[in-house]
Amino acid sequence: MHKFFVSAFLAVFLTGAFFAASEQASQAQDLAAISPGDASTKINTKNMPLYLDEGLVSKNADFSKFARVRARSLDRNHRMTRARMQITKQPDGSFLARYHAIDMDSIVTKVSRSSSKTVPFVGVMRFCELVMEATAESPAACQKAEFTPVTVIPNRQIFSFRKGSWQ
Repeated sequence: MHKFFVSAFLAVFLTGAFFAASEQASQAQDLAAISPGDASTKINTKNMPLYLDEGLVSKNADFSKFARVRARSLDRNHRMTRARMQITKQPDGSFLARYHAIDMDSIVTKVSRSSSKTVPFVGVMRFCELVMEATAESPAACQKAEFTPVTVIPNRQIFSFRKGSWQ
């Protein structure tokens, strides 16, 4: 009889612990099943997340490539590139060399939809132009000198996607 009471007591005790553990699990499940937010908001092109708007994603990628090509072209064709640097003689007899360069790592692009039917997308390209300087004893030594940035000029250019290309 003593064995029966011990077995019955253990059975009741363990069953209670089992139900208490399952009660905690169901509370965790209830917390994980929280209802979503306000689903009554209509999604349109103005409030659609970027990853859902495939047209905007593709134009963003196209514009990013276009911006890099454009920045390289601006850097290459600048009036004061490294190949056409300005070298001036200083009062102490040394020479100061100065040129401008576009920092390719500073390029930031953003594309957004437009309300116009002829221009569906507008892209903004931001970048920094660096003014680089070095001093040396001769103009030839200036060509080989180590240049340091002395001024940062912020730039912003706005482009529109018209007739299948960025302009």
